[in-house]
Amino acid sequence: MTDNNTYRLPWYKKADIPLLLFIVGVANVKLYIKVAAIVLYSIYLLYKQYPRQKTTGIVKFYLLMPLIGSIGAVWHGSFAEDSYWFSFSMSCMLWLLAAATTVLLQQSVGTLAKETVITTLKLFFLLNALVSVSELIIMIIESGQLVPYWYWEPTEYYGGSTGDHIKGITGNISITNAGINAIGILYFTYHRYLKTAIFCTVVLLLCTSNLTLIFLILTLLAMLMFATKKLVKRYTFYVLLTIGMVYPFLSLNNVKYVQHVYSTNITESDKEKKNLTPKSNNIDYLDYEKYPINDKHTVQKESHYKLMLNDTALISYKDNLKYINAEERLKSTSNSNLKLEPAKLQKTISYWYGTPYEETPLTSYKSFIKLYSMKQIWWYWKSAKKNIVFGAGMGNFSSKQAIKSTGLGWQGTYPRKYIYIGKDFLQYHLYTLMYVFSLPISEHSVINMPNSVYNQIAGEYGLAGIVIFMIFYVGFILKYIKRLKVGWYICMFFFPFLAFDYWFEMLSVTVFFELIILLEFFGKTDDNS
Repeated sequence: MTDNNTYRLPWYKKADIPLLLFIVGVANVKLYIKVAAIVLYSIYLLYKQYPRQKTTGIVKFYLLMPLIGSIGAVWHGSFAEDSYWFSFSMSCMLWLLAAATTVLLQQSVGTLAKETVITTLKLFFLLNALVSVSELIIMIIESGQLVPYWYWEPTEYYGGSTGDHIKGITGNISITNAGINAIGILYFTYHRYLKTAIFCTVVLLLCTSNLTLIFLILTLLAMLMFATKKLVKRYTFYVLLTIGMVYPFLSLNNVKYVQHVYSTNITESDKEKKNLTPKSNNIDYLDYEKYPINDKHTVQKESHYKLMLNDTALISYKDNLKYINAEERLKSTSNSNLKLEPAKLQKTISYWYGTPYEETPLTSYKSFIKLYSMKQIWWYWKSAKKNIVFGAGMGNFSSKQAIKSTGLGWQGTYPRKYIYIGKDFLQYHLYTLMYVFSLPISEHSVINMPNSVYNQIAGEYGLAGIVIFMIFYVGFILKYIKRLKVGWYICMFFFPFLAFDYWFEMLSVTVFFELIILLEFFGKTDDNS
């Protein structure tokens, strides 16, 4: 009798609510919510006395990375800076939280029935879809436009930027929402949960993350070609058909929007660049006019990827950042959709690096700026042998923590007294990041940002970090490769996707990737343990 009642329960009541709350919490953008979710779920698992699972290579990877990063920091003398300790501690905590999350996911997968975990995932994506659609409805009401994606106004909050505000239940950036849903699409399509796959597809399209969509389409085409089950092929075709019908509707005006931006903002920006000198800008917020610019403006080949610092002015960059933070000197006053004012960023670049903004390397770079950021890693390695082995150390070259520690607000708030900036970050990827944000808003794309897991590992952990990543993270998946089913396609999407943000520190997309991979490797069905 009990079995019949259980069988007749609505599908969502078969979900494991504690696991659902844990996933929602740990993927949330707020750090304190992540910590609370991990602590509370750990207590719950201890109370339930879930059997301990074997430590995976992924957990070992997360535990070894702080060790490698510490060696690099010691080698570069970072601990001599008092403010580095706080940044270092935050970096360590993020790696340890990632390790704890993977442990808890494995405990759940190894104990709960596979169908329970799948139902929990389905419920998560349904709730995420409801939140995402609610965010769209709010924008429809606020803008007064039935389709905000077609609406352009001076702050550029809507139009091509509408999808940026579809953050979903995690409250993170829209590309996070898109990446999570892309993994959901692949998983549910392969396992023939078409309705859930379509929900995920619609949400991903609402986010208008073109890069995520391209990676997804390529992966779906591979699934269409190589999947052996006819129903999987059919459902894959349905998902591709949904993309083909919905995407043009949402993006009909995107091309016109981009053309408008390029014909106005870019043209005006080019004119400004020609006329911009350290004294031509009337913004006197830091009295930069008092300080001369380096005499040699020509960018030499050896310094094309490394910005020389201003050698004609005495600057404490850390103190300068504290002053900027306290007085909000770079805050945008002309556009509420921007954190920092592009014109002020241009002038700051000229002041910090002692070179007129229009003569800095990226002004003449003609390819994707992310590619430039990767070339910076190569030049950094070539500049000193110690940079190759252990990198610059945690938070010293390219990471969410390195950006956050500046106090500029691009990765959330940061205590002013602990503001810190590593010299290698200052001379390489900070310039790149500032340059991107000094461009029109249409250029603030992930394809231009230096943000990348691969940049982070290579720049801050060196060859040692790359080896650890290959042995323990990638190697763990290869160890159980014969158990992969849909995991093949998810890996095909996930590993290129790592190149477009600091996903290990963000603890969001990786949660769903690892949960599904662990489910494939160790998922418990009704007839096995």
